[in-house]
Amino acid sequence: MRYVVLLVVGVAIGYFGGWQDAQTHKQNIVERLVGRAGGATRGKYGTNLDSTMKDAADPATTRR
Repeated sequence: MRYVVLLVVGVAIGYFGGWQDAQTHKQNIVERLVGRAGGATRGKYGTNLDSTMKDAADPATTRR
């Protein structure tokens, strides 16, 4: 019974904490954490192999 009460209290705290966080921020917590962890630079580095090979084969778009 003690575990059920602790579980209910933990869920209630998490729910209301998340609700208050959503009221004060436009982005959710996951988006903010990914942005802090380097997600903001994700667009700067391409990993699309097809695009890389196409650029390498076309001499007009070759970067020097």
